[in-house]
Amino acid sequence: MRHLSDIDLRLIRIFCTVVECNGFQGAQIALNMAQSTLSTHLAALEAKLGTRLCQRGRGGFRLTPTGEDTYAAAQDLLRDIERFEARMDRVHRRQTVRLRVGVIDSVTSFDALDLPGAVARFAQAHPEALIELETDSPAGLQNSLLQGRRDLVVGAALQPMPGLAYTELALETHHLYCGRDHPWFDRPDRALGQTDFLQAAFSVRSYMHFDDTYRLGRVTARATVGSMEAQEIMVLSGRYVGFLPQHRGALWQAMGRMRAVKTQDWSFSSRFFAVHDPRREHEGLRRSFVEALRQVAGRISGGQDRA
Repeated sequence: MRHLSDIDLRLIRIFCTVVECNGFQGAQIALNMAQSTLSTHLAALEAKLGTRLCQRGRGGFRLTPTGEDTYAAAQDLLRDIERFEARMDRVHRRQTVRLRVGVIDSVTSFDALDLPGAVARFAQAHPEALIELETDSPAGLQNSLLQGRRDLVVGAALQPMPGLAYTELALETHHLYCGRDHPWFDRPDRALGQTDFLQAAFSVRSYMHFDDTYRLGRVTARATVGSMEAQEIMVLSGRYVGFLPQHRGALWQAMGRMRAVKTQDWSFSSRFFAVHDPRREHEGLRRSFVEALRQVAGRISGGQDRA
């Protein structure tokens, strides 16, 4: 077989994700890739290996015997790569270990999660650790975790994946908001009904498109956003209504620039989780960070583990 190259390693990671998602549908969400792109990558890997790895089509997704062996070998390879990276960290960073954390955007004001408090607790307990913290979309968070680019991710709207550990941290309340220049702003809630809701111009999250459009009755999306900050811009424009976390909307509401609409009827809650792979090296470090999250978030909501 030809020697592995960088692109071969990327194809192997994609193949593993498809297997762990039990097919292309879940992998599309996890990797934020179109099915045609996934099929092209998988076909390229099969061509390089000179064998068919899976059956796909109307009969569903199923690994061939060779595919099963390849997946097992790929898992060994990725673990070996991780051990190599960890050893190089120890050699070149004088025993410093990295914890690469990904988190969804706009959580600084989410007191029920208290991510700053968790970071403070973890840093006090592990002064030797180098924390790398970045924000991303739910799909990007899951993709980076599956591909080994992050050690732990924190967010909502994360798809359950086999083999990963999920720790529930907090409930985040979302209200429907309109901006100061929107026709609803000066109308009392009692004057707004389902017809108004269905006829409104909605801005929806691209990563939760169907959830947002079908949540309270089928609506038509007139705009899509990839982050909560982008959603705030759309709502503040006065042309669109959209769901926002209560802790974010309350800041704008206090300034008189938007208001929550019919919070008893048109609101919902989402669950925040910390997610990591317990099979990888430095599991103790990841568990320590999860425990710090549980300690600060549990004071309000109570954290629970689930596989």
